[in-house]
Amino acid sequence: MKRWLVWVLVLAVVGSGCSPNSRSKQKLLERLGVISAVGYDMTDKQDFKLGTFVLPNFTETGKEKVDVLTASGRTSKEMRFNMSRMSERQLVGGQIRVVLYGDELAKEGILPLSDTLFRDAEIGSQIHLAVVDGRAVDMLTHRYPDKPSVDIYLYQMLRKEMEQNTIPLSNLHLFLHDAYNAGADPVLPYLELGQEDVILNGVAVFNEDRMVGRLSGEETRALAYMYGRNSVGAIEANVDESGPHGTPGRAVMMYLKLNRKREVSVVKGIPHFHLLYSIDGGITEYTGEQNLEEEPVVKQLETKLADKLRGQMERVVEKLQHEFHSDPLGFGELYRSRGYVKKLEEKTWRKLYEKAKIDIDVKITIKQTGMIH
Repeated sequence: MKRWLVWVLVLAVVGSGCSPNSRSKQKLLERLGVISAVGYDMTDKQDFKLGTFVLPNFTETGKEKVDVLTASGRTSKEMRFNMSRMSERQLVGGQIRVVLYGDELAKEGILPLSDTLFRDAEIGSQIHLAVVDGRAVDMLTHRYPDKPSVDIYLYQMLRKEMEQNTIPLSNLHLFLHDAYNAGADPVLPYLELGQEDVILNGVAVFNEDRMVGRLSGEETRALAYMYGRNSVGAIEANVDESGPHGTPGRAVMMYLKLNRKREVSVVKGIPHFHLLYSIDGGITEYTGEQNLEEEPVVKQLETKLADKLRGQMERVVEKLQHEFHSDPLGFGELYRSRGYVKKLEEKTWRKLYEKAKIDIDVKITIKQTGMIH
């Protein structure tokens, strides 16, 4: 009886897969060009931008290939309209995962194109944005033999790095929030094209919606820590003693818990900010020769790691504040939220930010030394 019931269920499933309704849905999907990645670049023609759209295309054999279409236009909608005349499929944007901007375009300002995406009801606000060293079209048309389709490859890479806290969180919603906010500025991942892969090399730093500089990978990691996300991250420092073969000793700590406290005061009209970071972690790599079971050795290592991280943070803040004139850590929003002004004006805050004093303290506590591998 049970065996008969199983065969009935199998026949029902097979039958439904071959039903006219199922075939009509398949044909409908084949007529749609579902955009999965987009790139924007400058063109030689004034006011016109180059749009690159990536569309997965499933063949009759079930294999997936990727179609890449390019068209120019003044707006994203105009690009899509011009592009639709090149394809037999109806273009829809509900599955966009990644949007790339060439660095030349990013320096001019990307808010008009980003805002258009946000206002498109088909497109979600959680898609990832990134800036490309060079042109976005080159990255989207490049061949990656050992990688999945370019849209999935870029999306998974960006998502993984954000989860591992090597770059700050970024998506369309966060970018627009910071770009429109007088008390904060956005950052976006900065991508470079390798031989057969894409290299995530820091972040592009923005003043409002214009790219004004870039932080290296190491600087970006320090910036990510400063946001105060309580997730896994690595802190590295040289130690005084030598390692194997006379090389400098090295210690690496993975933090298990991070607490951030931010304080603000005003002295003679100038904002003073104090950032305090308390980090608990465990040593995962140590090439020195001292015994980590001894408390004085551990205390010395805690000081070394804290000094290294604080120095990195201070250099990043100095660059953001006085070289890029950008406030991605949201000091202006903190200043406003503590009641020093009712409404923060953009020009007023820029002048105050230039003069603001920012102090950073880092306390590290090593909870485990048996994680070395």
